Amino acid sequence: MDFRKYIPYRLVILYRWIKRLIHEQLIKEGSFSLRAWIDAMYRVSNTLIPIAAFLVFGLAIYDFGFFPFYSHDLTVYTYLLYGLTFFKVLLITRFASEWLVIKDWKAHWYSFGLVILIFYMTSLSKTIISLEPLPASDFSSHKLILYAGVTFLFFTEASNLLRFIYSRRQNPSFIFVVSFALIIMAGAFLLLLPKSTTHGISLVDALFTSTSAVCVTGLASVDTGTEFTTLGKVIILLLIQVGGLGIMTFAGLLSYLAAGTVSFHSRMALMSMISSNQVSNVMTMVTRIIVVTLVFEGVGAFLIYLSLGGALFDSNVERAFFAVFHSVSAFCNAGFSTESAGLYTESFRFNYSLQFVIAILIILGGMGFPIVFNIFSYFRIKFAKLLTRVTKNPVPESMTRIIQVNSRLALITTLILLVTGFVAYFFFEYNLSLKEHTTWTGKIVTSFFGSVTPRTAGFNTVDMTKLSLPIVLIYLLLMWIGASPSSTGGGIKTTIAAVAFLNLRAIVRGRNRTEVHHTQISEPSINRAFAIITLSILIIGISVLLISIYDGDKGILNIAFESVSAFSTVGLSLGITTTLSDFSKIVLIVTMFIGRVGALTLLLAFIHQVTDRGYQYPVEEIMY
Repeated sequence: MDFRKYIPYRLVILYRWIKRLIHEQLIKEGSFSLRAWIDAMYRVSNTLIPIAAFLVFGLAIYDFGFFPFYSHDLTVYTYLLYGLTFFKVLLITRFASEWLVIKDWKAHWYSFGLVILIFYMTSLSKTIISLEPLPASDFSSHKLILYAGVTFLFFTEASNLLRFIYSRRQNPSFIFVVSFALIIMAGAFLLLLPKSTTHGISLVDALFTSTSAVCVTGLASVDTGTEFTTLGKVIILLLIQVGGLGIMTFAGLLSYLAAGTVSFHSRMALMSMISSNQVSNVMTMVTRIIVVTLVFEGVGAFLIYLSLGGALFDSNVERAFFAVFHSVSAFCNAGFSTESAGLYTESFRFNYSLQFVIAILIILGGMGFPIVFNIFSYFRIKFAKLLTRVTKNPVPESMTRIIQVNSRLALITTLILLVTGFVAYFFFEYNLSLKEHTTWTGKIVTSFFGSVTPRTAGFNTVDMTKLSLPIVLIYLLLMWIGASPSSTGGGIKTTIAAVAFLNLRAIVRGRNRTEVHHTQISEPSINRAFAIITLSILIIGISVLLISIYDGDKGILNIAFESVSAFSTVGLSLGITTTLSDFSKIVLIVTMFIGRVGALTLLLAFIHQVTDRGYQYPVEEIMY
């Protein structure tokens, strides 16, 4: 059936709806002056643009998900041209009317750039329709550029929804939790598209894979290497990137670019999500996080590309995609691989330069952005002092405590865990998994990688099912502690483990204060630390209990390992993930989600906060 004959009727309905919307806006303004008309046109176009963006993005998803990449269905591109033309009219209307509504010049430049982009995309779609058939190379480049622009416009205009949510003054924890839930559901829908998989997957497996990618876990209920097409792997890659940094980080930046400014409530919400201490520099921090991430991932992809042999891939495009995928997966601590056996594949098992680069990316991604920025500030100040001494200029007054206590605790704890894990792995696995690595370089790099990967990364260069029992138990501890705060990793976090240990040391020594580096740790911080530890043990215990109901035959150690790996968003498995029942997979989905957003954050999102009542009950000691 040709639906194009219904287009005029639908245009009439759309015209009537827009006319009524403008009329209602003019009545609300109480004036029919030119300024009121311009303001009404701005508001109407601003309302319709996200809808138009969703429609053209939906057409792009439909084309990619149901048709081969090189298909040339004129119906799809014709509808896309209609949508882009409507989109262009709306963008021009908004750009022309916002000069009187918005005073910030940044927003005008950004809107002007969007207008130029939509003109180019409209012209590109006309070229694809008129020139049939296009050469394969021209068609692929035109299509990729067109749909990349559509995707960019969709996510840019979707930021209007973010500004609306912020204006409602919602709980930042609630926004954070809901954003992850929405992106997981969207990812599951995309993975269910026919062209995303080779043979099709179930709804549970699609939801499991999407959750694992967004929560940067790496557990896979189906074989990522064989079950997903190139499109499916690209979707997983995007889910990892968005999940690693948080959808609100990207949306916050796009919202700032589109509006030219960010409201106070938006800044407060973003400040909570990125662990910033100052409201004024929130957007600077967001920009730095995205730039630093892209730089690290770009450098990592380049080094991975150099470490790979050209004979392992059919083309340089496949080689580059492998490098980019594993660089993003490593920095985001996701653990996903395009290979069925992961890095244990024989082609990469003995590629020690590749493993070393991935290990460094895992450490950088798991360090936490505030800590990385703090360390950078330290070296910048030290370099400035050295430069003043060399140039014999007066030395400026030094800043006290450049390295913050959070950074010290995270760095020291990370170093202790890495060294302990390295020594333990080298000692316990010397005659086991390290036996096939005949060189000292191989043994050292494999041991180092084996110490890094349980810190929420999930890559494996050895057969996990053949690890010795002591290493499995050490892995449980390393996975449970995890990475540092405000990083792409999970676990209870290194600072939580450090605070718990310091508090224990203070109690044993008979002190009533917990101190470190000439600083006293606040009582609320200690309370939160033990609350997070208690919740983590409770959630892992419930997960183990529920999985054992339907899959008790897998063994308590394997189930416990799977549950800890899911909660800490690690992704390592002793080989039972693909054999679990749907009920157990759903349990792991919930466990991964709670582990990524944080059990305490989840409670704060849905439980009303009680203000200080201004009184205090009598204090009494509890026996223990």
